[in-house]
Amino acid sequence: MSLRPSFRPLRPDLDKFLFATIGDEINDVPLSVLSALTRIGVDPRKEAGRLSSLAQREAVEQLARLITELPGRFRSLPEARETAVDLVGLLPRHDASRVSTGQIQIRPRFPKPRLPRTSSFWVVCFVFAAAALLSAIAHGGFPFGIGTP
Repeated sequence: MSLRPSFRPLRPDLDKFLFATIGDEINDVPLSVLSALTRIGVDPRKEAGRLSSLAQREAVEQLARLITELPGRFRSLPEARETAVDLVGLLPRHDASRVSTGQIQIRPRFPKPRLPRTSSFWVVCFVFAAAALLSAIAHGGFPFGIGTP
């Protein structure tokens, strides 16, 4: 019995790499590549696919730079390279004939939520309407003569 398409893994060939341990966290809790890439704002499956399309040497260098970006424990570039060599070996077979792809842009971990301009406008309108209603209730009527004979 096979899984329905919505429950099948996207790229099962990347699972060895994504679920490999990159190191230990503070309380000796293992940190997976999947968690590490997510923490620095990179889509883990896209990055794993991108790294697997690179030559091994280039993939090691780019993964090592990503490892040094991890928050928390400091990792020097040579230490990160050693870890990256082992991890890149878990990626699916590299295709050396492919053209090198550009480096990725690391996004901030927690982008600030923003309301669209129209939503901001309606929030301001609601605040003014609520203030006017509270003022009318507190003073016993509307100050503009609305509803008075």
